[in-house]
Amino acid sequence: MVESLNRLFDSRIFMKINAGFGFLLFGFFLYFYFSKEGRDERGRGLIATASLISYIMLFILLNIFAYTLIWSMDNIVRLANGIQTVYTLFLLTADVALLILRKIR
Repeated sequence: MVESLNRLFDSRIFMKINAGFGFLLFGFFLYFYFSKEGRDERGRGLIATASLISYIMLFILLNIFAYTLIWSMDNIVRLANGIQTVYTLFLLTADVALLILRKIR
C-alpha cells in the first residue's frame, strides 16, 4: 500500500492529471458562479452554502495532510502532488455540494 502510494505521488504524470482535474473543477465552479442561475438570490445562497461545506472539508484535509508532511517532504514532486490533491479534493467537495444543493433546493 505505502509502496504504491510512493510511486503514485512521485509521478509527474499524476501531478499533471491531478492539476488538470483541479482546473476543470475550478472552471465548473466559476461557470456556475457567472451563470444566470448563480447571479440570483437563490444561486448566491447555494454558492455560499457550498463554499462553507468545502471550507470545512479544506480544514479537515489540511489537518490530514499535516500528518503526512514528513513523508511528503522526502521528494518535491510528492509534496507538490500532496498539495494539489488537497486542492483538488477541496474543489471536488465544493462542486459536489453545489450539485447536491441544486437538486435539493
